[in-house]
Amino acid sequence: MLKNEAKILLQILRNKTIRRKELEEIIDVTPSTMTYLLDKLKGYIEIEEGDTNLGKPPQFISLSKDAWKVLSISVGREKIRAILYNAKGEELERSEYRVKHENLSNDGITSLVKNIIDKFYDYDSIGIAFSGNVVEDKVYSTILKLDKYDPVKSLKLKNLGIPYVIISDVEAIAAYESKTTGNDKVFVLNYGTGIGACYYEYHALFTRDEFKVIPLGHIYLNGEEKCYCGAKGCLETVASDYVAVKNYLGQNIDFVHFIENEETFWEELKDVRNLYKQNEEVAERVYSQIIDNLAFVVGNISMILGLDEITLYGEGTSTWFANKLEKRINELSKNFNVRVRHGKVMDVVERGTSLEAAVAFVRKKFSK
Repeated sequence: MLKNEAKILLQILRNKTIRRKELEEIIDVTPSTMTYLLDKLKGYIEIEEGDTNLGKPPQFISLSKDAWKVLSISVGREKIRAILYNAKGEELERSEYRVKHENLSNDGITSLVKNIIDKFYDYDSIGIAFSGNVVEDKVYSTILKLDKYDPVKSLKLKNLGIPYVIISDVEAIAAYESKTTGNDKVFVLNYGTGIGACYYEYHALFTRDEFKVIPLGHIYLNGEEKCYCGAKGCLETVASDYVAVKNYLGQNIDFVHFIENEETFWEELKDVRNLYKQNEEVAERVYSQIIDNLAFVVGNISMILGLDEITLYGEGTSTWFANKLEKRINELSKNFNVRVRHGKVMDVVERGTSLEAAVAFVRKKFSK
């Protein structure tokens, strides 16, 4: 059970800055009790007085940057990146490794993540986000070749003596969107060489039970192209950056070969992702099939979930891409009316993971 101190910190974490009067109403305590609680949280919070011409000036509560430090790590097909943040979300330090074909295994990923963790010291909580599905802290990722991977055991996280969080990359993005925008309903699409999605609906104070990860890249759409998951016709085979590279080069590249040897296509991926800046006409031709297929899938999902906004993140996205996708979705059917917003936060996975790790720290530190 959470102490009132934890409830206060979690509310501030969601709102960044909150009026003291509003906190008293949310936590349901008297002004004198709130004074007592805020006094106990010295070192974790900052209090500023606002301007007023009448009576006592309002107080605004925010987190102190020294409240905690969180190490946040993202593990994807292209790279592993670790960033150390303070409680205000300010970056203190970072490290990054490229992921190559020979790293794709339980042991290979363990070695890379261990190496990156060893570069950091003095943090209060750790969060790791993986490209794939995470169930009860076990990772299932075909793209990383992780099978029932146990990062808690493999990385000896319990030996660190601090709280830890294991989530998927799309959960991390949804966490960031929810906790920074305050939106109660969030749908994020993570697009690149892979495609993932997460739906999040906020009902209670920072519960993770409302995350719904959707393996969007592996729903059947059409075609006979074999996917690395073993099925045929998966969305990723007809609507990912693989298709963009294939169209750009004018070559019939095998999808499984592309995914397993992605590092050999890094230059082509870089070129195709910036193509709209140099030649928009060619970019429209290269991405036409991708936009059409994604629009069909995302448009129907927007109706099923009752969404009016979708946030697009990922290595392969841009404002140009988001605008093209939005236009095509709403052209397909008069029943579709959705806005596609391009998420421009480059370290969104690490930031979202850090927020979940901060929640874990607060819950452990201030539990009854």
